[in-house]
Amino acid sequence: MTVYGGAARDLLRNLPAITEHFEVKFLCLNLRDSQRTLIEAMRIEVLCPEEQWEAKGGLWNEITAGQERSAAAAWHRFKAAKEAIEWADVIHLTGGNGSMEFPALVPADKPIHLHFLESKPGIHDDVSHLNPDGSGGWRPRLLHTLQLRQRSRIEDSFRGFASNEKWIVSANSAFSASNLKRIYGFEGGVLHPSVDLSEFPRHPSSGESSSFESSGVGQMGAYAVTIGRISRFKGTYETVEHLSGSGLNLVVIGGGSTNEIEALSAYGKKHGVVVKVLSGLSSEAMRAIMRNSVAMVGLAHGEAFGLTPIEAMALGIPPIFVNEGGYCETVVDGVNGRLIERGDLESWKVAFEQAKDQNTRANWAQAGLARIEELGLTPERHALRLVKRIQSFL
Repeated sequence: MTVYGGAARDLLRNLPAITEHFEVKFLCLNLRDSQRTLIEAMRIEVLCPEEQWEAKGGLWNEITAGQERSAAAAWHRFKAAKEAIEWADVIHLTGGNGSMEFPALVPADKPIHLHFLESKPGIHDDVSHLNPDGSGGWRPRLLHTLQLRQRSRIEDSFRGFASNEKWIVSANSAFSASNLKRIYGFEGGVLHPSVDLSEFPRHPSSGESSSFESSGVGQMGAYAVTIGRISRFKGTYETVEHLSGSGLNLVVIGGGSTNEIEALSAYGKKHGVVVKVLSGLSSEAMRAIMRNSVAMVGLAHGEAFGLTPIEAMALGIPPIFVNEGGYCETVVDGVNGRLIERGDLESWKVAFEQAKDQNTRANWAQAGLARIEELGLTPERHALRLVKRIQSFL
């Protein structure tokens, strides 16, 4: 939870609607104070160890499956986890760092519903091992060899879901479901994430103006926004390349190390794109920056679902995304945004010109809300689908 990525945001967004159908306890290995306050305000009991688990990376942990082993030990030490398992009629498990070590504590006759988001980065893909600028192509083959133990352990953690009729899986997109089948060899349903229209309203809140001014983004001129930590997986450098010659600068919400930020800024300058990297923003500041942008842009490699397109649709901002992965399930090309092939630079320039046109923006904004309604991408509809999935095997 402390990473506070898309999985944590979506889970917290859906909790109030889920509590309309279930009595809920929230069990985790780490948690921010702000998250605890939010969950407890929903009158949900929070169970988290005093000595919180930390997800450590690094080459040695990759070789020895250190992160998985430390998570397993943390779950076994946490007495409240065993008590919560006994208390629950059914367990709703969200995939993430440390999550797949939890089922080892659960008796085979206790129902579990796993919300599968994506396979752990770098275990079954190459791009996560590359440097942000795409260099380091020698690394994936070496690391995949060194990760044999870790990969085997992760694959073993899914076997119970393949063989136990009381343990079922819902992927967060059809694309993720195809990865589940390809990697782990069994079928799963689909449970889409959601967007809260009250969190991403069409009209700005009273504090957005001051939040926007304090961010310093207003001095950049026309810009596009991409969300995600600087990485090759998120396609951050490729986003700069695709903006080159468009007249747009780039705001990256997600952060990176000092060296990564400096290198990306230099790369942007080389391509005529001013790059500003921000992190730790409030929801209000993030909304303000998104709302004042020309477009939301994404060039991630194999994004499982992607919350940013539907958040842009909710705000009425043009979503312009690469025609890959889960993006294809929410963006309809030319209707509520654009889906464009990676590397087709001319088509990207045309799309940016379309995004500047007020009539096109208005049409896409209207179609964006219709798409959210069509797919049922609200917390209330998410909770109803979860109820239906759980009822199917209880």
